[in-house]
Order: sequence, then C-alpha cells, then structure tokens
Amino acid sequence: MTSADVVVLGAGVIGSSIAHTFARHKHKTILVDKQQPGQEASAAAAGILAVSSGRSKRGPMYQLKKASQTLYPALIQEIQQATGIDIEHQTVGVLCLIRNDADEKKYRKLYELRQEQGHLVTWLSAEALRQAEPALNPALRGAVHFSGDHHLHNGKLAEAWALTAEKCGAQLRTGTTVTEVRRTGGRIHSVRIGDEWVEAGTVVIATGSWSRQVGELFDITIPVEPAKGQMLAVRATQLNHVISCDEHYLVPRKNGEVIIGSSVEYVGHTKDVTLDTVQAFIDRSEALVPGISKAPLSRFWAGLRPYSPTRRPLLCQAPDLDNVVLATGHHRNGIVLAPITGQLIYELITTDQPSLDLTPFALPREPLPPPGPDESPDEAD
Repeated sequence: MTSADVVVLGAGVIGSSIAHTFARHKHKTILVDKQQPGQEASAAAAGILAVSSGRSKRGPMYQLKKASQTLYPALIQEIQQATGIDIEHQTVGVLCLIRNDADEKKYRKLYELRQEQGHLVTWLSAEALRQAEPALNPALRGAVHFSGDHHLHNGKLAEAWALTAEKCGAQLRTGTTVTEVRRTGGRIHSVRIGDEWVEAGTVVIATGSWSRQVGELFDITIPVEPAKGQMLAVRATQLNHVISCDEHYLVPRKNGEVIIGSSVEYVGHTKDVTLDTVQAFIDRSEALVPGISKAPLSRFWAGLRPYSPTRRPLLCQAPDLDNVVLATGHHRNGIVLAPITGQLIYELITTDQPSLDLTPFALPREPLPPPGPDESPDEAD
C-alpha cells in the first residue's frame, strides 16, 4: 500500500498552497483533484489581492488577509522561477470610485482607518482621477487609491502553484478522487484514490464548493455551499487600474482583456450565465467607463465559490477525527488567503500551534446570528 504524510483533496489555490508547503518541508505529499489543478473557483476568480480596499476592517478576517498579502511577493518569485509561468502580477492598485455623498462618507471612514493602519492609500480628486484613468466617467467625484492591493492572473497562478508543489516533491493525482475511506477509531487509516488505497498520516479537505459532499465520505458535516459568481471579459485596453464600485469591478489583464464581475447567487452547483446578469454588468460598466459596452465580448463564465455560514473560511480540525483537517469556505477570498492558509494548515498539523489564532475559523457549534446592518452579508470582519 502507498503511504503519504499528508493527502490534500482539492488542487485549487488552497490545496496547492497546502501541498506546496508540506512538500517544501520534505513531507511526503499527495495532491488529488477530480480535474486538472485550479479549474473551479480558482480559475473563475478575478485575481484581486484586496486587503486595504476590502470589506474586513480590523478583525480576524482583516488580520488573516493582511498576513497573507505579505507572503505574496516572495511566493510569486518562487513560483515564477520554478515554473517559468508569468502569473501577471500587477502592482498598480485598486481605485474605489466615489459617485455621491454616500460613497464619500463610506470611503472617508475607510481611508482614515487604512491610513491609521499604515496602508498605502491616497484620496484622489475628480481631476486627479481623470489624470489617472481618462476613460472613466467625468461625472465621478473622485476615488480612493489603494496602491498596496495588487492583482494577478488567478488561472495561471493556480496552474503554476500545483506545478511548483510537484517540483518540490508532491505527487499530483488528477482526473480522480477519493471514493472510500477506512477508519480506525478516531483516525482515518487510509483513503482510496481511484483504484489505489493510500495510507494517510493526515487528510486535508480543501475541496471548495464540493466540501459538503466530500465530508460525507468521512461522516463529517461541512456546512459549505456553492455561491455562483458570473463574470465576463471584453477586449478593451483603456483601463490601467482595478476599478471597484460597490460589488462591481473591472480588472485589466496584460492580454488586453478587462474582466468584469461579479454576482453572488445561491443556486446550487449550476454555472449558467444569464442574460439579465450580463446586461447588469454592461449597464454598470457603461456608467463607469462610457463606451465600454461597444467593446468586443471575449468570453463569459461562472464559478462556484465555497461559502461558509460563519462568513469566514473553515481552518480547523474535523470533529471526532484526529487526522482530518478542513481548509475550505474561503468564498470570495480564496486567492488572497491562499498563502497564509497553506502556512497555517502546515503549522496546525505539524506543531498544533499555528502562528495566528484559528479559533474564529472553527466549525460553528450553534446557529449563527444574521449579519448586522453595517456588516457584509457574506464576509465577517
């Protein structure tokens, strides 16, 4: 029987980060995915590394994102050197647009908080905004420039990260999945990957929107549901920065595309792209960038983000199983949180003393109250 120190289920950016961390430390690692690496939520995202422009203000989610963002520069260098894949890391920052009094009030508070926290943030007048992005609607009052929030090509990152893990010694098993497990007391003894039984020191469930279904194999209830996000891309070159307005964003790519998104829909495991959502994207984008609705449509798609009822990722030991760990439920923050997730899950398994407190990222023990009026409906602070 084959054996491994750790078997990681799911080769999106979360699973690849975990497998890479273990393999880099010379642990025998197997990374398993039913498809090729990063073909689900990781490939469907926009690739924004949003911390200072994000909705988390100062709590556990903010601290987690901030810690993860600091890991990216060295990680990007390592991945690109290991694979030769340009993941298109762009450091121009995020512009959050100000249209009216409500925007100005909201972003003034965030601007002052981020200055206090030491982030690189600049308040742009209408004239300064026109100079930075001439294609934007001249009626806009201004913007806040979060220059420390970068973006990258998430699809290329997902591909390159799994390859880097493999180059560090991880075994990559694609086109297959775990179909059966053997349990001895409070431990999983082995898992069946395709036709092969593998004795596992630890199993990590990092299967995103399919975590609930995978958890059933282990007799674990993992309260993660798919949250569909529709997106499209147009061939347009008039933008330099990531443009953000409420939940709408436009992300310029090096290949001349602008990524436009996104929706949040709780409709199960369906990836349909609907005309009403596309029309909403067109209308919102045209209001911000006049004329962009005439740009050629390049492609459209939908991804399934893993949503947890805690409104935070689940980074914890599985109940009643000593050697099963959960790393799922990252929802809209999977790309930005992937580096710190790999580090913390490694620390949790090898030392039981993670460098950040994981208590806020445990499974819920009782029903959670709904978010307050000033809280995000899908992200706790």
